[in-house]
Amino acid sequence: MPLWGADHRISKAVDALGNDVSGDRQAVTIGKPAGQPLVVQITDARGRPVAGARVVFVPVGEGTARLEPDTAVSDLKGNAICRIIPHRQLEIIYVQAHLAADPKKAVTFSFNSYQNHWWLISLLGAVGGLALFLFGIRFCSRGLQKAAGTKLKQMLWNLTDNRWKGLGVGILVTGIVQSSTATTVMLVSLTNAGLISLRQVLGVILGADIGTTITVQLIAFKLSDYCLALVVGGFLAMMLAGKRPWRYYPQIVFGFGLIFYGMKLTADSLLPLKSMPWFLSLFAGMGSLPLLGVLIGVMFTLLVRSSAVTIGIMLTLAFQDIIALPAAMPIIIGANIGTCGAALMAAWGGNQESIKAAWGHTIFKILAGIAALIFIAPFITLIQRFGGDTARQIANAHTIFNVLASLLFLPWLKPFEKFLNRMIPMVSPRQKMFGPKYLDDRALETPSLAIGQVAQEILRMADLVKDMLVRSCEALEKNDISLRNQLVADDDKVDLLEEAITPFVVKITQEDISGDQSSRGVELLYIVNDIENIGDVISKNIMGHAAKKIEQHLAFSEEGLDEIKSLYREALATLDLAIGALASGDLELARKAHNRKDQVLALEKELYKKHLGRLQAGFKESRETSTMHLDLLSDFERINFHASQIGAALLGRAK
Repeated sequence: MPLWGADHRISKAVDALGNDVSGDRQAVTIGKPAGQPLVVQITDARGRPVAGARVVFVPVGEGTARLEPDTAVSDLKGNAICRIIPHRQLEIIYVQAHLAADPKKAVTFSFNSYQNHWWLISLLGAVGGLALFLFGIRFCSRGLQKAAGTKLKQMLWNLTDNRWKGLGVGILVTGIVQSSTATTVMLVSLTNAGLISLRQVLGVILGADIGTTITVQLIAFKLSDYCLALVVGGFLAMMLAGKRPWRYYPQIVFGFGLIFYGMKLTADSLLPLKSMPWFLSLFAGMGSLPLLGVLIGVMFTLLVRSSAVTIGIMLTLAFQDIIALPAAMPIIIGANIGTCGAALMAAWGGNQESIKAAWGHTIFKILAGIAALIFIAPFITLIQRFGGDTARQIANAHTIFNVLASLLFLPWLKPFEKFLNRMIPMVSPRQKMFGPKYLDDRALETPSLAIGQVAQEILRMADLVKDMLVRSCEALEKNDISLRNQLVADDDKVDLLEEAITPFVVKITQEDISGDQSSRGVELLYIVNDIENIGDVISKNIMGHAAKKIEQHLAFSEEGLDEIKSLYREALATLDLAIGALASGDLELARKAHNRKDQVLALEKELYKKHLGRLQAGFKESRETSTMHLDLLSDFERINFHASQIGAALLGRAK
């Protein structure tokens, strides 16, 4: 007759559907009973449950855990149950269960043990890792922007209506700023300022959606084993670089190191969740609830303002085998739709063109998301055919989704633009108070673009001052009191622009910018000051004399008026050269403007002597307007001086 248990089998318990209910691989807290008991199942040779079989539970390693009871008897279902209470923190605790009659017939359980409040430690680790991840992206982006210099601004401002070029520009710019959300917000800002058209923006937005996948593809390589080497190497290289031209490249390496280290820290902190069946079941069921996954992706992306971060977390979960592609795909779709939120917020309160650009991006994403949801099963099959682990599949899904969406919509940009124009018709703009047109605080995150906005606003300010100078001579000559009052009011506009531009430039210089950008900021402050001084000379001095001339019915001699007008023309010519140099960056024009300072000063002295000659000759008009005449000559010379200083500022940075 066989020994008791000779024909018995021991295994980890499963339910009627074959799901593991043994309590294996769960997370446990030191000194507290495990949330689930250990359950083994005893069956005979035919697989039928055996009651009354004695099972011994033994922790592997002395003092690692207490088992209650350490010996159990199987019930009518063949189940023997005990509970584990861990005694000390180990990465993994093992427990063996074997038949009392035959110790060779055994199964082994494993548990991840953690200190009390491990969930808080895990939460802080995950959030801290996410913070490092975000900081790494930002730090890396700043390095890339500095390395690109003014090319970033030129790429966006030299756009054409060629849709393929726009697509390429969107990919390159987003590859530099490391965020399609940031690129789209910049585009909406530039559209609102009237610097680029809607048709140009639509192509760039499609490229931006592809460009943001570059970061995700790099993250999927799982370079966490080398992340600290990148951090240390990048940091040491930054220390050694000093102010050398290549100093921005170590910053890029350092940023990438932080990205991968942040992901590693997050992944390690999420490890306990892998031991929780309810958490695994949550993600396992996500594939059957795609709309919930889309909503999660949208909401989280709106919160962090970056689809790369959302998908980066999906990659982290994939590295721990917590999530599979079918569960991640709806979240990927939601993350892509969620990037539209920042663009819509940026367009809020803007003009029709910026609203159209933001809604164009949103409609692109929503339609692409709907199409992906409809064909989600064949799309997942397509991605899986490319092979790779789950993380690589998630990165590929994100890339292919955006590439296919861009290729789908690119041929339809012109009709889509017409659709947007009909959907959001132009309305008569409400009368707004005068203010800066091009300045946008959102551009401060990209200093090269912010500096470009300042340059545009200064040109607008310079054109206003030039118009004031032209009309000032007319007001003097024609005794036009209404024109005189209008010019005084225009100087208030000049002052308002100066008050907006100066603090904006200061904000730029407070950012982490390159030496060239810092010099450019100082240069622009000098130029703004000179333009504002020209406006003051016109409104306070020249228009003051105009008012006196009108009130006292004074008149210049014909020769005296010609002299004043000649000096006015010289000042206007210098200002024209200065504005041309500022607009084009032509240093030769700047040099010509600067060289006219002494030339016009000499002319003013010559005209001063001529006026004294007429006084000695006894001309009545010359005696009545002598002081005014000399003051006006001095005023136009001062205007010429400030205009020449604009050229000097441009030349100073070049040196």
